[in-house]
Formats: sequence, structure tokens, C-alpha cells
Amino acid sequence: MYLRVEALSCCYGSKGVLEDVSFGAERGSVVGLLGPNGAGKTTLLKCIGGMLRPRRGKVLLAGRDLALLPAKERAHLVGYVPQSAHGTMSARVVDIVMMGRLPHLRFSPGSRDRQIAFEAIERLQLTELAFREFDRLSGGERQRVLIARALAQQPELLLLDEPTSSLDMRHQLEAIRIVRGCAAKNNVTVVVSLHDLNLAAMLCDRLLLLRDARCFALGNCDEVLTAENIREVYGVDTEIRQAHGRRHVLLMRSDEPR
Repeated sequence: MYLRVEALSCCYGSKGVLEDVSFGAERGSVVGLLGPNGAGKTTLLKCIGGMLRPRRGKVLLAGRDLALLPAKERAHLVGYVPQSAHGTMSARVVDIVMMGRLPHLRFSPGSRDRQIAFEAIERLQLTELAFREFDRLSGGERQRVLIARALAQQPELLLLDEPTSSLDMRHQLEAIRIVRGCAAKNNVTVVVSLHDLNLAAMLCDRLLLLRDARCFALGNCDEVLTAENIREVYGVDTEIRQAHGRRHVLLMRSDEPR
């Protein structure tokens, strides 16, 4: 496995928010993190990326312990896209995307850095917004800028926290296409947290379903996205159908017969 997460546990104060979570991912694959609010998805991403220090366990990328690497070397390897941008960023879109090149710079950006940044802007359909101020954009536009910044970074491991939550349906599908293309064409390993189970089935090679800070199920989409697992973790009844080569999760109304 290119990425190995081994027995990761994390606490906020005395409260355990992750307990002995382990999984792996091959190079160029996409692993989805599922689970209800508070299950530990964001915490797991931040522990993998080195933004939180786990109480126990380790994260290995190509055999290297990420926690032991210098911050700049880790920034070469790992890109992170949060759910949303906190606070305000009074900078142009192009300048924020260019920030993704910082780990690669010695002095000032060169023509190659600018080319990579503008290619990321084009991929996320942000060309018309390139010279707009970031804090004047909508939530969905901001999310696309953050994804573009991460792509400009050219990481080996890309961590995405609810990357489609602010996007409309068209841009959700476009974001999924871009992430899948990044994994396949650039051999980037992706770990992404999602709430939408059907988007997860479209995007991911493997799924990790969290419940109460622990791994409840791990496997491919057919193994994890079952009516029994969804009922146990989310407390809702669903019907699972297979169409066009993938799983579809249909939510049942409370007044429908079970």
C-alpha cells in the first residue's frame, strides 16, 4: 500500500474522537470517508495531513512516516482542501491558487509555476474569476478555488474534506471528474470525506465507514454501501440498486413499507 494509516487514535482534551482506525490506499486510488456528523472524518483527514497530532498510531506514505518529515517536505507531498475557507482572504483568485506553488519555490514564481497555476484555474472553470477578490466570491466558487490551489501544489496525497458540499449539481459532477482524473492521470492518492453516498459510489475505489470514532466497515462500494450498514450507522432505511455499473442508494420515506 502506498498510503498506510495504522491504528490512528486522536483526542480533543479527554474526549476520544478517533479510536484505532487503520486503512491503506494504493497509488492513484480514491478512498472515501463516510459517516454521520461527529463520526471523526475531518479529524482523520487532519491527522493524516499532520494538522493534528494523534494520540497513537502513525501515517506512512511510501514507507515514510509523515509526522517525522520537515513541514516543507510534507507540503511537497500532501495537499489539503478544507470544507470552507475560514475568515476572509483579501487576495485575488490567481494569487490564492499560486499559493499552491509555495512548497516548490526557492525565490519567486517562475513561468512554469504560473503555467501550472493557470492550468488549475482553467480545470476548475475559474478563468473569468481569476482576477476577482476571493472574499467577494460565492461559497461554491471559493470551494473551487481551494481545490484549484491544491491541484497547483501537485501533491502525491490529496486530502479533501467535503469538497462538493457548496457546489451545485453540475459543479459537483465536474469536481468528481477532475479528482478522478487527477488520481488516474497524475497517480495521486486521494482521501476524501463525503456525505452524499451516491457521489461516493461514483468517485471512490474503496470506502471507510466510520461510526462512533471507529471503523465500522471498510471495502469496495458493494461491500460497504449495503442497506444493513446504512441503517446501522445512519439510522435510516434505504433501497440499494445496481445500475450503469455502480451502486445507487435510494432513501425510503418514513411512511413507505419496509
